[in-house]
Amino acid sequence: MPVKCLVCGKPTSVTHMGMDACRACTVFYRRNRAKRLLCVKGYKGCMNDPKHTFACRKCRLERFKAILKAGNDEDKTIALSMFRRIAELNLRGIDVDIAEPYDEKLEIIPSTYQLMNEGKKIQIAGLFKYIPTMFPEFRVLPNADKWLLIRNYYRSFHYYLLCCIFSGCSFAITTVVSTAWTLLCECSAKESFFFGSYTTVVSKESIWNFFVDCPDPTNADAATKTMFGTFHNIVDPMRNQIRQVDPSEDEFMALMGLAFWSFENIDPSEELLALAERYRASIISELSSLYRSSMGKQRGTSRIGVLLCSLQEFKRAEMILQADYDVFHMLGTFDDDTVTYRLGIR
Repeated sequence: MPVKCLVCGKPTSVTHMGMDACRACTVFYRRNRAKRLLCVKGYKGCMNDPKHTFACRKCRLERFKAILKAGNDEDKTIALSMFRRIAELNLRGIDVDIAEPYDEKLEIIPSTYQLMNEGKKIQIAGLFKYIPTMFPEFRVLPNADKWLLIRNYYRSFHYYLLCCIFSGCSFAITTVVSTAWTLLCECSAKESFFFGSYTTVVSKESIWNFFVDCPDPTNADAATKTMFGTFHNIVDPMRNQIRQVDPSEDEFMALMGLAFWSFENIDPSEELLALAERYRASIISELSSLYRSSMGKQRGTSRIGVLLCSLQEFKRAEMILQADYDVFHMLGTFDDDTVTYRLGIR
């Protein structure tokens, strides 16, 4: 459904950078955001009139920046983080006032099955709130298509994020996770752990108690050994790969967008496939524009190839991880109400 670009007023069928901005204005912003431009009138007199933005490069750029700031992606991600943080702490009996400073330190505790499962329910609810801010057309999709997308995306969001966080990538941490990062960075870099939920972690030391409150702890020891294998066979190797790729903030957000609109082992409608193709093409186009201005076309094309290969490796790892969840289900430590297991059933 076409919308008006908030910068120039022209119609656009695909939004960019999480807001209603056309491709031309987005490319203009990418190429000129670091330049020192001058207003043709000398006092930004044309900034508030979209009809005049093409006549003044300075005001076109300033208008884009103002709209971007008003709907800042970082603010949206922080809102998602706050939603998860407050909801999880409330489940633990900790009352949090939404007016409290966002950077207040959290008490990160060892995760258990129940804490993880409840945290995943909160995460799914948060994604339903967050995704429409990035992809506005998600709002008008049928509920069945929304769930199809969330189910398909959920594991990429969780798994890619936890591996990036602990690989020491260079993108801005505030865009990905809040102050839980600061607390966990105080731990030894040699320790191996990941988030069980937003306010809990699973480590090789705490893993022995993870299944203490699972549906049937009879085979908890066997499930724990399987989870140890997950650390060695999936999480640690993929973290090493992410260290090598070292995605920037823009690249990370692009990968998350591509993961959301990539379909494997599911059967989406023709309309959903067409929408996904438009969004993927838009994301790749934005990356190409970014690289042309920063590293050149040839190197940029090569970099896009590296990122896409990285995404495929994570898709492969997701399949292995789902196989582990199937083992947990057979052992009785996961049941049909376990969120991570249910969302993986095709």
